[in-house]
Order: sequence, then C-alpha cells, then structure tokens
Amino acid sequence: MVHALQEIQRMLKPDGCLIDIHPVLEAPLIKVYQGSRILFVEPDLGYDYEEDLRQAENALTQVLDRRLFVIERSSEFELITYASSVPELRDFWAKVGGYDDSPKDQAVEARLTELYDGVEEIRRAAGKKAEVAYHERARITRLNPNARKEEPR
Repeated sequence: MVHALQEIQRMLKPDGCLIDIHPVLEAPLIKVYQGSRILFVEPDLGYDYEEDLRQAENALTQVLDRRLFVIERSSEFELITYASSVPELRDFWAKVGGYDDSPKDQAVEARLTELYDGVEEIRRAAGKKAEVAYHERARITRLNPNARKEEPR
C-alpha cells in the first residue's frame, strides 16, 4: 500500500490532491428503526476486515511520517444503508460482495443468519413502518503532496 501511495504522490499534478476514504476501525452496526425510535442495535458479526483497515492506516501513517503528503483536512461521517427488510439488505450486500470468492467461515455465517433472523423478527413485530439500517463509520481525508523536487530528465 505504501508503494501505491508513493506512486500516486509521484503522478499527481503539482496542484493535485489525494482523497482517501475508508471505514474506521470499528464494527458496523445493524439497527432497527420505527420512525425515530431505535428498537435494536447490534455490531455486525461478519466484520472481518479489521486487518485490511489496520494496513491502510499504517500505510497512510508511513507516507505522512516520510512527509510525502500532508493532511489538508480530515473528518468522519456515517455511511448508512437502509432497507425495508433484512432480506432486502442481504440481497444488496450479496451484490456488493459478489466479487468476493474467499471461503466463508461457516460458524460466522451461522451466527450472522441467526442475528439477521432475529433482526427481521424484531422488524416484523414492530409493524410496517419499521426498517433496518446498516451503519458504518468512515473517514475522508484530503492529502496534499509535499513539494517535490524536479525529477532528472
């Protein structure tokens, strides 16, 4: 990842910048809402990309320490995916993850199915106006390259 960031810094125009967007190091939440009331909150049991996020954070830290980039500004936001039901939410995530052919942990899949079944039961019991949402915190950072010396021709 550091090499990719070095290449981006090398290829940017002098007035260019890098916008980095990635989730923060915390499990996303699954929530059931009825109007403004929150009926249920639980961390996503399928959260399994913490190591990837740690590597991304480490790569950013390295290029900042090496002064290849400086942070112009950074903030966090919440990315929320709403669905009218758990099956709708699961269909959406199946399409999003359709490229992922890594083997699934059967124990995790069983716990996820149990969690999602329980979430759908709560949503149905709450009535037609209840919905399910997937909350994921993310960070967006604008990085400017430090002044580069002209490369020899």
